[in-house]
Amino acid sequence: MTDENKKMLLEAGIDFDGIAARIPLKEDFLLKMLRKYPGETCFSDLQKAMGEKDYEEAFRHAHNLKGVTGNLEMTRLHQVTTDLVEKLRAHNYEGVDDDFAEIKAAHERAIEAIGRLG
Repeated sequence: MTDENKKMLLEAGIDFDGIAARIPLKEDFLLKMLRKYPGETCFSDLQKAMGEKDYEEAFRHAHNLKGVTGNLEMTRLHQVTTDLVEKLRAHNYEGVDDDFAEIKAAHERAIEAIGRLG
């Protein structure tokens, strides 16, 4: 992968070097894993649950999203998702719509960056 692509991913909150350091596999395989993220349903499931104000279901999907983004070193998305997970776990619903808006923005930025990889 080019340094330019790594920089573009990092700016979108995806630490490709972090993935490579943690998971010692070939770069092509790691890229393949990263490219599968847009097909992951945990974000759309979370979006649906948040829209319905079903916070139990939202917790479940946010927790799944937290795991996926952590494994893929999607640092920005992972952090904002972790924040929402902790609020939902504590049944603290104050500001969760704002938290989800941050998740959505980070998700969209990550999807855009992954799409630019070609």
